[in-house]
Amino acid sequence: MVQQNQEQAELRDLKLTVLALRQELEVARSDAEAKQRLYAVAARAEIVELEATVVALRDKLEALRLDRETAVQRAVAESHNEIQHLKASVSALRDALEISRIDKENGIKQALIQANAEIAQLHGTIYAMREQIENRQL
Repeated sequence: MVQQNQEQAELRDLKLTVLALRQELEVARSDAEAKQRLYAVAARAEIVELEATVVALRDKLEALRLDRETAVQRAVAESHNEIQHLKASVSALRDALEISRIDKENGIKQALIQANAEIAQLHGTIYAMREQIENRQL
């Protein structure tokens, strides 16, 4: 009977130990699940924050790209305008040079015409004077 009491006491102690271990295991599981939920919440919060950062960086990158495109377009337009202005200046200078050349040629032609007319007049005067001289000598 003593042995049976000892066995029953040992069985009761074992049951209590099993019950205590089960409770401990349940508490450990509960703690693990709570930690897992906390980690999941923290991970989700970090994901949301990272997604917001990605969106902000993407927006900033797009704004920088637009600024760069605008600057390039402005530089191209300015270069185009400067090229057009320089072409117009070159054309005007060519025209002025051509007019100057034509005026010079016309001036030379006029001077030649006047010189030839003067030479012809002088020849006429010389001829007339020779005739007068010849007429007087006769």
